[in-house]
Amino acid sequence: MRRLKLAFIFSTLIAALLSGGCQSLQNLQTPDDQTITSDVQSKLFADSSLKTRDIRVATEKGIVTLSGTVQTELEKGAAENLASQSKGVKKVVNQLAVGSGVAATPAEAPPAARQLSSPEATRTERAVIGTPNSYRKARKAATSGNEASLSEPGGSQEAAPTPPAQSRAVAEATPPPQPPPPPQPEHITVPAGTVITVRMIDAIDSAKHRPGEEFAASVDSPVVIDDRVIIRKGSDARVRLIQSRSAGRMTGQSELSLELVGLAAGGQTFAVESSGVQKVGASRSTRTAETVGGGAALGALIGAIAGHGKGAAIGAAVGAGAGTAVQASTKGQQVQIPAETKLDFSLKAPLTVTM
Repeated sequence: MRRLKLAFIFSTLIAALLSGGCQSLQNLQTPDDQTITSDVQSKLFADSSLKTRDIRVATEKGIVTLSGTVQTELEKGAAENLASQSKGVKKVVNQLAVGSGVAATPAEAPPAARQLSSPEATRTERAVIGTPNSYRKARKAATSGNEASLSEPGGSQEAAPTPPAQSRAVAEATPPPQPPPPPQPEHITVPAGTVITVRMIDAIDSAKHRPGEEFAASVDSPVVIDDRVIIRKGSDARVRLIQSRSAGRMTGQSELSLELVGLAAGGQTFAVESSGVQKVGASRSTRTAETVGGGAALGALIGAIAGHGKGAAIGAAVGAGAGTAVQASTKGQQVQIPAETKLDFSLKAPLTVTM
């Protein structure tokens, strides 16, 4: 009877420990809000149209809120659809505003308005488009003057005024002024040791990314040489993962090593040599000892109560084994560099930029 009672207690203890381990494993598999935000931003940047829009992403308890401006309702719906596809998203609140970037162009003035720009054209138009009586009087006066000049000896006929249509044809035939010649290219050198601050666009995770992969970023602070902005804020940048190490199930720690390999300046993209940036996670061995030790202590306490001291050793061994099983079923802490993270790189070699 007593053996059955002890077996029941041990079974209950092992079931409780395993249940706690499964719950811990499930919590680790559910992405947090920061990871969800990074995943949504990565999906939006992968879209050739949405990556150029002003879209901000915020996540709280699995609820993703989209804010900013897009150009069409179709882009608004596409952004919401991409956000809902990320793992761990419970709901998407779409607060994107649809704006129009088309500016109205003023209509060209009609020919009549252009003809009235000079005093001579104004008088001519008034004589032509005036009242019927005014038109007849002007025509009669012009005819009488011509006849009088022809009847007088030695009289000369005055030259007729240039019609407005002919003046307009002459103006249109005149070639427009030539634009000034383009400025000559200028080469400017950014010295070695210059610090380039970039803001990540893509997220990086030690658990799924491998060395050699490149990620999108943008320059966060302008680079100024002799009071001139050589590399503007917001210019495209490329970051390469040169080392990725993921923590094991019992020992080790996760690590990411990055370097800046490309910058856009003056309408061109330049290769860059920079110092590396490292991100290291917490050590796995300390957490392993805490988990195994905690399981042993709990097992010893229950064994002592059940066996009046004799079962303490048995309970400790069972508890330690259960703690080790739980620890071995989970991976160590991974290193993640979410989107919008700022990183500082130092140039190892001079960079010559053509302006």
